[in-house]
Amino acid sequence: MEKISQYLNRNLFRVEPDKTGRGEVKYHCPYCEDKGVIVQGDVAYQCQCVKQQAALKKFASANLMPMMASNTFDKFNLKFYSRHLRLDHEGPSYRALAEKALDGAKEFVARYLEQKTGLGILFEGNVGSGKSFLAGAITNALLEHEKQVLFLVVPDFLDDLRATYQKQGEFSEADLMDAARRSDVLVLDDLGAHNFTEWTQNKIFTLINYRTNYGLPCVITTNLSIGQMNEVIGERTVSRIVEICKIYRLNVEEDIRVAMRKL
Repeated sequence: MEKISQYLNRNLFRVEPDKTGRGEVKYHCPYCEDKGVIVQGDVAYQCQCVKQQAALKKFASANLMPMMASNTFDKFNLKFYSRHLRLDHEGPSYRALAEKALDGAKEFVARYLEQKTGLGILFEGNVGSGKSFLAGAITNALLEHEKQVLFLVVPDFLDDLRATYQKQGEFSEADLMDAARRSDVLVLDDLGAHNFTEWTQNKIFTLINYRTNYGLPCVITTNLSIGQMNEVIGERTVSRIVEICKIYRLNVEEDIRVAMRKL
């Protein structure tokens, strides 16, 4: 089990140079030879690799996938959202919905930085519509301000919890649940993309209910509508989510990942 355990206890950057068969030392950073400091004459300054390692540690502590490390608000490309297509005849265009979701994500970060509590945010929409991108951008924006965030892909998290019963990891179910409950900001990506049972429904409800009671915000993404979520994860959980989250819809004509390959 590797996913949330990264958040709890992992040392990524213990540098041990490899020795080749020729007795040579191979360094991870050839500039400072893994010392972290470069000395030029009487002047010593920090090597750039130290800053890079610090940034990577920050992403790892948030459990953020490497591919999301560069997700930022200014890279959220509105060109993938049609100005003409709409969910219904008189509703807003896909482009208008995306603009509203982007503004909502920025507002969430600004509000959290000011008061640390308040409403969370839910992005719903079809596959490949940019929901996870915005969740990653929120995570990165908060990390830039040294805030504590935990990014969980819900199906993976539930699998991790189940694996604790077979003692396949060093952490207990209580350890994993406690980390998710107590994180200052919790991102739940792909909520609903799992074969939900009464057991998984109860775990998600316990998590959401705890954070509701303690005023700890959630960022949630889902492919499901609110009605579908009622059926899949249960009405009592959805009731809590609606209570604590502003809801934004994202729609695209074509999966953005597919569209990007055509560029």
